[in-house]
Amino acid sequence: MRPVLMPPNRLAHFYLGGEAITRLRHVPAPAERSPEEWLASATTRHGEDSVGLSPLPDGRLLRDAVREDPASWLGPTPMPGGPDDVGVLVKLLDAGQRLPVHVHPDRGFASAHLDSCYGKTEAWFVLEATPDARLHLGWREDVAVEELRRAVDEQDTDWMLERTNPLQARAGDVILVPAGTAHAIGVGVFVVEIQEPSDFSLLLEWQGFGEQADAFLGLETGEALELVRLSATGPEELAQLVRHVPPGSRHPGSVRLLPPTADPFFRADLLAPVEGGTVAFDPGFGVLVVVAGQGVLACADGDVPVSSGDVLAVPYVTGAWTLAGQVSAVLCRPSAAGAG
Repeated sequence: MRPVLMPPNRLAHFYLGGEAITRLRHVPAPAERSPEEWLASATTRHGEDSVGLSPLPDGRLLRDAVREDPASWLGPTPMPGGPDDVGVLVKLLDAGQRLPVHVHPDRGFASAHLDSCYGKTEAWFVLEATPDARLHLGWREDVAVEELRRAVDEQDTDWMLERTNPLQARAGDVILVPAGTAHAIGVGVFVVEIQEPSDFSLLLEWQGFGEQADAFLGLETGEALELVRLSATGPEELAQLVRHVPPGSRHPGSVRLLPPTADPFFRADLLAPVEGGTVAFDPGFGVLVVVAGQGVLACADGDVPVSSGDVLAVPYVTGAWTLAGQVSAVLCRPSAAGAG
């Protein structure tokens, strides 16, 4: 089975953005607020039956195709969510306004409160950023739960933002966002987002973005705040969570984008072959996002031309494959541990 070129799967959302997705994917936005595209997704938006699921070129849903033949798509290692779980969710996200300060649950909290084996650790690979674009990651100093509760109840956004670590966003930045860490993406940032396959977000800030009733996924405020990490994310830890790969750089092999602490959740590699070279990968399910240039993906079933804006779902039965050409792509994969 050759890798599958995925049709568009743009989603409307509560925040502005999406122009960069339109430029990359060459597909008009379906609505004014269409700042996300879910790529090769077998995950639904929270509370929805089908929103978020990716169609295949033949009209079937990827989720259904995986359920019918999990061994061909995923190989011998099952995923914890069952036979239609691909183990990872990949998005394009283009922020036309600052996103609210929010957090995601870890797996323990999600299992206890949200009936899910997945939390939502995530990572960002920045494709574009305006000169003044900012990211917010973790608290600069320890936060008392009473003060956090007050800020949330009063929607004191200034208090929240003043206590986060502000980061200048640059194309080529890679940021790991552990579950429980307060964070926000600023206006003018376009990322490939790699995450656990869930849609659990708890908004510490909802004013101007939505209704308080929707902020905590049906949980009481005190219960929801239990998942927020209150300790500071200091400089040494930030240095482990943030790295930079120079845009346009070429590499003789794949470049691992994330630290080892991401391995239990997902993996991501940059594929940017040197002139005349190839980058090789062993069999395994993956989502390949071509972010620049043109190239050729070669596998046992033949060559697949790829170019900027293409998104491909790579089944396990594709076998070993290589990528060559003046091309840059991000390969996103589930944890190698699978259900283990």
